[in-house]
Amino acid sequence: MPFTLLKKAATEERVSSPWRILIVDDEQDIHAITELALKRFEMAGKKVEFLHAFSNQEAQEVMQKEQDIALIFLDVVMETDDAGLRFAKWLRDEQQNHLTRIVLRTGQPGQAPEEEVIMRYDINDYKQKTELDRTKLFTTVVTALRAYRDLKSIEESRNYEKLYRQGLEKVISSTSDILEHKTLKQFFNGLLEQIISLFHIHETGILVNVPAAVGTIFEEDQFQVIAQCGDTQITEVDASVQALLNKAKARKESILEGDTYVAYFPSTSDKESMLYLQGVCTDKLTDVNIQLLKVFCRSIGIAFDNLLLNREILNTQEELIERLGNAVESRSKESGNHIRRMAQFSELIAQKMGLDEAECEVLRQATPMHDVGKIATPDAILLKPGRLHDNEMEVMKKHTSIGFEILQGSKRPILKAAAIISQQHHEKYDGTGYPQGLKGDDIHIYARIVAVADVFDALLHRRCYKEPWPLDKVLTLLKEEKGKHFDPKVVDALFENLDHILKVNDELTCESSL
Repeated sequence: MPFTLLKKAATEERVSSPWRILIVDDEQDIHAITELALKRFEMAGKKVEFLHAFSNQEAQEVMQKEQDIALIFLDVVMETDDAGLRFAKWLRDEQQNHLTRIVLRTGQPGQAPEEEVIMRYDINDYKQKTELDRTKLFTTVVTALRAYRDLKSIEESRNYEKLYRQGLEKVISSTSDILEHKTLKQFFNGLLEQIISLFHIHETGILVNVPAAVGTIFEEDQFQVIAQCGDTQITEVDASVQALLNKAKARKESILEGDTYVAYFPSTSDKESMLYLQGVCTDKLTDVNIQLLKVFCRSIGIAFDNLLLNREILNTQEELIERLGNAVESRSKESGNHIRRMAQFSELIAQKMGLDEAECEVLRQATPMHDVGKIATPDAILLKPGRLHDNEMEVMKKHTSIGFEILQGSKRPILKAAAIISQQHHEKYDGTGYPQGLKGDDIHIYARIVAVADVFDALLHRRCYKEPWPLDKVLTLLKEEKGKHFDPKVVDALFENLDHILKVNDELTCESSL
C-alpha cells in the first residue's frame, strides 16, 4: 500500500468512529431518556456511542480509562450537592482536559447559579433538565460536537507540527550519526538501528543493495543483503521479497503492503539501497511518521551517495599506497605480497586488541608504506646477500627518517598513520630501537603492531640475506622478545589470532607463487 493509500485509510477510520458522549447523572431515567432522544442522531456520517457514570468517582474512572470523549452531560447534584462541579474542576484543572465539551444539566438551578458556574468551572453550556426536549437536546449536541471537532482539529494540527518538528530533529540527528560511520558496514548497521529507534516498527528486516543501472527489474542474485535485524536471519531474497523490492524500485518510492514495509533510498550512484521490514505495526505508522520516513529516506539517499564518494577516494588512496609500497619492495627483490600479508596481519592483530573498526582499517591501509624510505637506500646495501657492516647498517637505518620526511605534513588519516609507522616501526619496546629510542607506550600502537607483523612475515619467508624459518622457530623468537623488542600485548594478540593469520599467510603466499 503506497503512502497515499495508507493516509486515506487512516482518515476513513477516524471518520467512521462514533461520537462518544458520557452521561453523568445519578438518575437512571435520565440516562435512558437521553439515549432514546438521540437514538437516531448522526452528524458528519458518524453515529453516537454512549458511556455512563452515576457519580463523581465513576465519572473520573471513565475519563481515565476511555479516550476521545466529545461531550459530557453532567448533573450537579449527585452523591453530594456539588459532585458535578467537583468533577468539572477535576477534569479541567487536574487532567488538563479542555477539549471535551461539558453541558451542565440540573434539576435544581438554585444549587448552581448559571453565570457563576459557567465562569468558574469552564462549563460550555448550562441547561435545566425541564427545558431539554428532543429538539433542544438535538441542537445542544450538534453545537457541542461541532465545537469539539474544531478544537480537536486545531489540537491535532498543533500536535502534528510538534511531533513533526521533534521527529525532524531526530531524523537530522540520526542522519548525522550515520554519516559519522566511516565504513559501509558501519553505515548500514547504523541506518538499520536508527530506523528502528525512530519508528519502532521492526520484527525482521534486511537492508539490500541493488545496481541502479540495469533497469527496474532484478533477478534474485542481483540483490545483496548488506545488513539485517530481528531474530530471523535472512541469507537470500525469496520471490515474495524480490517482488516487493522490484515494485519499490520501479516506482522509486517507499511502499507498505500488509505488514511489510519497503523503504526506498534514492541515489545518484550506480547502487541503490532499500530497507525491507516484516511485521510492521500499521497503528504506529501515523501521518507524522510517514512524512518523517520520506524525509529520512531522502536524507539517507544523499548520505549514501556521499559515503560512496568518500569510499572511492579512500580506495584510490589505498591503491596508490599499495602500488608505491610494491614499487619499494620490488627494489629489494621481495614479493609484493609481503606488504599485503603484513597489512592484513596488522589488521587482525589490531582487531584482537580491541581497536575500533575505523582504526583497524586505517592501519591496514597505511602499513604498506612502512618501508617507503628504502627508496633512497643504495642497491649495494639494500640487495646485499649477507650481513651488513656497522656503517652499512647506519645507512640502512636512515630509511625510517627518510620515510617520515616523505609522508609527514599530510592531513589525511592514512598518510598521517603511514608517516608514524614508517618512522617508528623499528623502535623496540625496551627502548633500544631506532631512530629515536622510544620505549613502551611512547611508541605508537600502530608501529608496535607493524613491528610484530613485519618480523613475523620476514622470518617466515625467504629474503636475499636468509632462508625462511620454520613456524615454531619464529613463534619461539616472538615469545623470547616479549617485553624486549615487542609489546607483550601485541605478541599475545598475534598468538590469539594465529589461525586466521596463518590462513592469510597461506593464501597470499600461494597467490604470489602463481
